[in-house]
Amino acid sequence: MSLVLLTVLIRTPYYVSYNWQGFQRVSAGSEDFGSGGLQILWVSRIQRSILKRVSNVLSWKRVAVLSCSCHSIETTPEASTVYLRTVCRRACTWRCWWILTLISLACLVNIALAYPLCSSMEAPAPTSQTLEFCSAPEYKAKGCCRSREDYAIKTAFESMDISDVNCATVVKQILCANCDAFSATLFGHTTQELRKVPFLCVASSKSNLSTSTGRSYCQDVWEACANVPMKYSIFSPILSPGGTPAPSSSFSQNLAASDGSLGSIFETKEQFCAVAGPSVAAGDEFCFNGAPFVPPLPQSNFSLPENICIEKVAEDAYLNLVPFPDGSNRVAVANQAGVVWIGTQEGPGKVLVYNISRPFLDISERVTNQNELGFLGFAFHPDYKNNGRFFVSYNCDKQKFPDCGGTCACNKQTNCNPSDLRQGQLGGDSGNDPCRYSSIIAEYTANSSGNPSSYSPLEAEVAYPLEVRRVFTMALPYTTHHAGGLLFGPLDKYLYFMLGDGGNSGDPFNFAQNKKSLLGKVIRLDVDNIPSALQASDQNLWGIYSIPHDNPFIGSGSSRPEIWALGLRNPWRCSFDSKYPTYFYCGDVGQERAEEVNLISKGGNYGWRIYEGNYTYTPPLSPGGNTSASSVQAIFPILQYLHSTMNPQGFSSAITGGYVSYSREDPCLYGKYVYADLFGTMFVAAETPRFSGNFLSSKVNYLCSSTSPLECSANSSSPLQLTEILSFGVDNSDNVYILSSDGVYRVVHPTNCNSVCNQVLPPLPPIGSPSPSPSVTPGVASPIPSPQQSVPQLRQMQQDLRLAEVLRSKKKTSKPLTTKKESPHSQSNQAFTPTYFDFNQ
Repeated sequence: MSLVLLTVLIRTPYYVSYNWQGFQRVSAGSEDFGSGGLQILWVSRIQRSILKRVSNVLSWKRVAVLSCSCHSIETTPEASTVYLRTVCRRACTWRCWWILTLISLACLVNIALAYPLCSSMEAPAPTSQTLEFCSAPEYKAKGCCRSREDYAIKTAFESMDISDVNCATVVKQILCANCDAFSATLFGHTTQELRKVPFLCVASSKSNLSTSTGRSYCQDVWEACANVPMKYSIFSPILSPGGTPAPSSSFSQNLAASDGSLGSIFETKEQFCAVAGPSVAAGDEFCFNGAPFVPPLPQSNFSLPENICIEKVAEDAYLNLVPFPDGSNRVAVANQAGVVWIGTQEGPGKVLVYNISRPFLDISERVTNQNELGFLGFAFHPDYKNNGRFFVSYNCDKQKFPDCGGTCACNKQTNCNPSDLRQGQLGGDSGNDPCRYSSIIAEYTANSSGNPSSYSPLEAEVAYPLEVRRVFTMALPYTTHHAGGLLFGPLDKYLYFMLGDGGNSGDPFNFAQNKKSLLGKVIRLDVDNIPSALQASDQNLWGIYSIPHDNPFIGSGSSRPEIWALGLRNPWRCSFDSKYPTYFYCGDVGQERAEEVNLISKGGNYGWRIYEGNYTYTPPLSPGGNTSASSVQAIFPILQYLHSTMNPQGFSSAITGGYVSYSREDPCLYGKYVYADLFGTMFVAAETPRFSGNFLSSKVNYLCSSTSPLECSANSSSPLQLTEILSFGVDNSDNVYILSSDGVYRVVHPTNCNSVCNQVLPPLPPIGSPSPSPSVTPGVASPIPSPQQSVPQLRQMQQDLRLAEVLRSKKKTSKPLTTKKESPHSQSNQAFTPTYFDFNQ
């Protein structure tokens, strides 16, 4: 076992920290260097100089720094935190062996990375299963294949009936790239350039074939397979549907007459490599050379901005600001009380304009607005301009509104008894009715009666005030940690809903790790294919929705099918990268030690309550049982900061997740993730190099623009202090907004604050060029009750929903209703089917 684990440790990305009390996920913080502790850091000789910057934290007498060949290192500017992420590509010196052996014998903990991603959108992971065909150690140590996928690839290869040894060699290498930890990027999922063949290296230095003499790998593939017939050719065509067509008018004729050989499909080697070569978006470094991919080193001159220039555009506090789905300068803003307005942002130096007396929607009467409860999420349907649908999430008191009541998240299936919530340390904050408040998703519409047939929802100034459909209702055990964010996936068009662990210290019932519970999860719902109330009840659902066919735990009797990701404490503010939507960022609020940012992936487990940030966590109470670290594949945060670094006096910290900025207002923020702490500290982070999974972060000052339309309470040369940063937002131009308790602030050009930015923005795409994320037609929804329906009809529907809730609580779990959208991008999230081969041919 030790020898096997040694190989894994040497060749696999990981964070390593060991002390006599047990295995921890990262070396960080001076408190970890306690008496009797041994910290082990793998770094290259070059990277030692970086560690010297944090020498005031590390006690070098207690640290063994070893000379492995490693590809990257991450540090944060906070002196008390060090992140190390390494891939050792050759064995360490003999001095490492005794320590490696010690670790392998001490314990075996499953670990994972937030990025890279597999083509299935899942995080790569080690496997103990045998890979007979794609047998590279890297694929087994941290890859995307199990024995099932390995066998499928082998079967596909054999069906091609390739007679030439050299061609068979390269085709096997290309097929096995599906097992690569970076397969999502290599096969174009990350950049929305889906293809059957990975991006092939065209530079001569990128060839990995032993027979290569100055040629590129793409050239080697051409030379090997130009005249070799093959069935079910992976090269015909290389691109998946929706990709860029091959650069030849005769391509389709060649394809029709092809025998599968490269020469029968492409006219020249140059034409083949032009199509099969590296992605323009990902860059020349991200290409396949016949061997498991090794990402490039971080940029040596990489820097993050020190200041952000902002202007104040509104006085009031909001939790949501989302772009109005017409491409204009309009935005929707919503406050915690439950009122939504449509405002217009005219540009730099202008206030956000809206009619305070004429809200778009006002459901404040129904919303319980106190502490962490309130109106928490708002999202326009992707086809809003045609159907007028939008969705809200809020908390509601069943004592005031009986229809808000629902099955409690504390129930027998989740190893929780509601009566336990009325006593002792487990006692809730809802008195004798612990499941009094519910988390609700409701659908509303901008369509209203009396409009002409040519009426567009984009013209609506006021939404229909009554709920159209109750999508989701769950009664809550406590009144904290309910997250509540709503997002539609940019590609799949499904609805993502963020749920916290339910509250109380340390998640006592272990909801976040319990796959029978939806608490502490990101769930993914289909709100376009709508079952009847009785169908939903029969499927044991929490409301009126369907289950996407490719949700990770569908078909598992031991897991809820709605779950997309788990192991979260309170995911406060999540966002998709608008340019690279496989990046799904979530800030997750910590308990008492660390705040973190996670990259959410399909089926990912983010560790709470086994870990808090990168640290093991010991819960004070465990009536719901514990989950061992060795039983899960915990994914590390990409970013974290410690409470002690934010507030040395011991005050609280709470992260507020943000957005990746693609605003052209500030070139130094372009492509960088902006986030904050609730109590006023701002951060900027960036991945370097792109698609590598390596992130750097630093604190930034925010300065007030000299042209701010509203007073910022500071001048352009002094850092501004915001009381509480509640949330972030973006508009249709990707401008970033900071939503604070002091008002709404917009990021503007650094020169407005006498700051200098020397970075150059990338050129704008030509007018009329296709969007980087091709549009997807949402699934066809079942008939939506129109606003013209009478109030009694709407009430009857609400009664049906309550009846369905009663029936649901009496039924045993059955197979969930699933849906599959007809979308050119649906394959990016399907269960594993090798990208190279269509089994339906």
